[in-house]
Amino acid sequence: MVTISDLAAHFGLKTLVGSSQALNRPITVVEVDRPGVEIMGFFNCHEYSRISMIGNKEMNIISTMSYDTLYRNFKNLCDPRCPGIIVCQGLQCPPALLQAAKEMDEPVFSSQMGTSPLSYEILDYLSYNLAPHTQLHAGLMDIYGEGVLIMGESGIGKSEIALDLIKRGHRIIADDMVDISLVRGSLIGRCPEVLHGMLEVRGIGVIDVSRMFGINSMKNFTSVDFAIKLIPFDRSQPMERLGVRNDHIEIMKVTRPLVELPVSAGRGMAQIIETAVTNLKLKNYGYDSSYEFQKRFMEIGRRARGDK
Repeated sequence: MVTISDLAAHFGLKTLVGSSQALNRPITVVEVDRPGVEIMGFFNCHEYSRISMIGNKEMNIISTMSYDTLYRNFKNLCDPRCPGIIVCQGLQCPPALLQAAKEMDEPVFSSQMGTSPLSYEILDYLSYNLAPHTQLHAGLMDIYGEGVLIMGESGIGKSEIALDLIKRGHRIIADDMVDISLVRGSLIGRCPEVLHGMLEVRGIGVIDVSRMFGINSMKNFTSVDFAIKLIPFDRSQPMERLGVRNDHIEIMKVTRPLVELPVSAGRGMAQIIETAVTNLKLKNYGYDSSYEFQKRFMEIGRRARGDK
């Protein structure tokens, strides 16, 4: 849950009005509102659950209206369902709004930021914090600009492979546990705060990645584009030879391409994962090497049979 006081603290807003109870109001929707028509008294289509933001446009309307009319309309705007009202651009809060807000115990804040820039930042903040979340037991790396989940059972070597990838110039977002949010249809992965910047290597313990490999070896978040699942190598099980399978993983009803890679002694898994990611990127761009191989094979067979 995100409260209006959480948002005020995040953006450094100055509190003008609001009891501790009012400042604990939850924010339930991502959108914000510019209440120009409401200030003029039209509330038929007003969304009370949105944060209201007042800037120069609204101040121009306010300057043309009487105090009594403004007070009456602001009192309607100061509804218990409204999380709060923000006066932007360092503008002075209208006295009629202050009086109505005090009577209705409506949180009112002021900000030095411009109305549009602040509204965009609030939308981003709420889009992430109000988004559906899940947590996966996996690592998350930025490999060639793609967010890659590295999955597999405990002890299979995920962290050691992540260490090799870091040494090859790729960036780590999370080791062992990933927080994933569904933001505007995209999966965004971050590291839980307690694990941020840390990597556990068996036999060594927990290491600080940024201290050992530099700040450029880390990234705070990334989209989740592909998934690699590490599985134990088993000769008795059939393995993919041509790459014609197109497996997927579903996370919060969003699918992403999945590749299973068998792990065994002597295999350079970091290089293999780099190759798998490059191959997935090529497929996204429309080139499928397994399809090209099959086409070439069929063409050779056709020529051998003498078909035209």
